Amino acid sequence: MAKWVESGARSLFITILGRSINTGSLTIVEDGTPIIFQGIDCDDENQLFKAISLKLHNPNFYWKVMTRNDIGLADAYIEGDFAVVDQDQGLLPLFLLLIANRDGNKSELNSNNRGWWTPASVISSANFLLRHVMRNNSLTQARRNISRHYDLSNEFFALFLDETMTYSSGIFKNEDDDDLKGAQLRKISSLIQKARIGNRQEVLEIGCGWGSFAIEVVKRTGCNYTGITLSLQQLQYAQAKVNEAGLQDHIQLLLCDYRQLPKTKKFDRIVSCEMIEHVGHEYMDEFFASCESVLAKDGLFVLQFISIPDERYDQYRQSSDFIKEYIFPGGCLPSFTRVIAAMNSSSRLCVEHVENIGSHYFYTLRCWRQNLMNHRSEILEMGFDEKFIRTWEYYFDYCAAGFKTYTLGDYQVVFSRPGNMVALGEPYKSFSSAYH
Repeated sequence: MAKWVESGARSLFITILGRSINTGSLTIVEDGTPIIFQGIDCDDENQLFKAISLKLHNPNFYWKVMTRNDIGLADAYIEGDFAVVDQDQGLLPLFLLLIANRDGNKSELNSNNRGWWTPASVISSANFLLRHVMRNNSLTQARRNISRHYDLSNEFFALFLDETMTYSSGIFKNEDDDDLKGAQLRKISSLIQKARIGNRQEVLEIGCGWGSFAIEVVKRTGCNYTGITLSLQQLQYAQAKVNEAGLQDHIQLLLCDYRQLPKTKKFDRIVSCEMIEHVGHEYMDEFFASCESVLAKDGLFVLQFISIPDERYDQYRQSSDFIKEYIFPGGCLPSFTRVIAAMNSSSRLCVEHVENIGSHYFYTLRCWRQNLMNHRSEILEMGFDEKFIRTWEYYFDYCAAGFKTYTLGDYQVVFSRPGNMVALGEPYKSFSSAYH
């Protein structure tokens, strides 16, 4: 890259950041020389990003951030163009600082161009958007999208997940609780209780993962369970765990898209935990129609999903970002309103209960990150490289910042059809809460 281009990008970066940092402090160390961006002092609750230091390794950093925004910042970190000085906290303080200053300056921004929660206020370039559009979740493309992430290696996922291999938010007892397995079992209990699953009921899980919910729900309730996934490695792992537990007579696992479920079989309960994020905006109505078509007359449907604010949804879904580009091709986090709109337009379902457990996701992600970093050498031995590790480190910190600032939510919603006295007729039987 020509020196004058690098210099111009650097000057523009310094000018823009100098005007934008009103809260906290950011220092970029360039060839031993610090460039300091100083805002007002943070309050005691924001000590985490009072003073953040980055070490620059490659001046391409400036060009990437100025021309590719959110994706450029991610690429610069993954490629090693910069590093954070505080390795223990990682990128989290940087993201919190950028979010705080973005929100503090948002009155100066056009509300239609604020993007998602992304720290660099993503306005993705056309080539990234085109790639995202081409990954839409048609029947054939959905399987490719899922395989690209979930079929990386079961052994890799086992290094950062807990022993149940549950890949969704847990529910912790309090902010000092670091028992990841306990948190995941607590979340599974929450889903079972909210679905009111009983003995011999037919239960469908859409997105069964590595089988943790399947085994727990059958052991606890004696139900008959069917789980579907588009990941071959998940299916093989889950089937082996089911056989090991001796529950083959109660558990059926299928490599199957939700759109391919036979309409002849009805399920008393449907559970889907953080799978709808892979459905896509265009297919969300079809998802709810498919769910209702296999839900028994007096059935309940429990959905857990990550959400983004309604005000950011349209801009977000029409652009690409780090998560869509590097982690979940074809992914689309819905807003709460989008989910309810899809439910209304394509089914007779209605909402019976809502709870946001998003605050627990921050702690879940910090556990995953710590496990990832603790197993760096094993990951390298598997054949993955440092760029791969930095990608996942970025992913965990990026999402953790969204939940820490309550910009992202994680909802558990119970759906039913109107007049469901059979499942809901006990007036004093309330739904469990993650905060009791």
